[in-house]
This record gives sequence, structure tokens and C-alpha cells, in this order.
Amino acid sequence: MTAWEGFREGLAEQLASLATGSVLIIREGGRTGRYAQFAQSDEVLRAELTGDHGLDPALRAGETGGRLIAEAGWEPPQGTVYGHNWQAGLPWPSPANTYRELARMTVTGLRDGFRIVSPRTLVYEAWDERRGNRPLVLPLLGLDQTS
Repeated sequence: MTAWEGFREGLAEQLASLATGSVLIIREGGRTGRYAQFAQSDEVLRAELTGDHGLDPALRAGETGGRLIAEAGWEPPQGTVYGHNWQAGLPWPSPANTYRELARMTVTGLRDGFRIVSPRTLVYEAWDERRGNRPLVLPLLGLDQTS
């Protein structure tokens, strides 16, 4: 199993277990600006993958990466004030295979679209908005947690 496969499996399991009010941001270490984020509401798990807007030109997905991200199933950025990111969403609750699909889309976006070499360069931050922004520990991701 590759590192990306292990990350994909852990992400799918972790997304399926997020409680209402949970927010998860997975980002590249450092300040590159490339990330995926997830927010679980009462009705939907919303997902975003960073768009090229505001990224250093060398870090952008560009045309080729954007095509790969779109082919993976992400909805393209709309270019509005809050719409510079790729979008996806799952109704809640959803079957396990849909969480696996969203995890696959996320890996494709980060690895293929944005050319991130390894999930070992990723870190995460997670909290529960409904419980005073209490930090969440998500060990299934296999990533280091930031504060």
C-alpha cells in the first residue's frame, strides 16, 4: 500500500465519523496555501479544495491540474468573493462508498492536480464548532495535528 492509499482510506473513515459541527482542514506544511477542507452540518458534508486564486504561480494546478481535478468530480470555482475554491458535498448521512469517493477526489486533487508528492507533507487542524471550537483529534488521518 502506498502512502497515498493509506491516507485515502484513513480520510474516508475519518470523514464518515465526523460529528455535526466538525470542521477539518488538511493543508500542506509551511505556507503554500494548498489545502482541502471539510465541514459537517446537520444535512451535508461540504468539501472544498483550494483553487489557484492567490497561490504562487509555481504552486497552482494550472490548466492540466485543473482538468484532473474536474475529472475527479470536483465542481469548478465560481470566481466570486467566496467562490475561488473547488466544491463538493455529500448529503448526511451517506453510505460508506460515497466517503471513499470523496477521499479519492481529495487525493486526486492534492496529488495529481496540485502535484503534492506525499501525504507526509500534510498536516491537519480540526475543531467542533458546536462545542466551543474544541480541538478534535483525528488519528485515522495519519497526519500531524497543528494547533
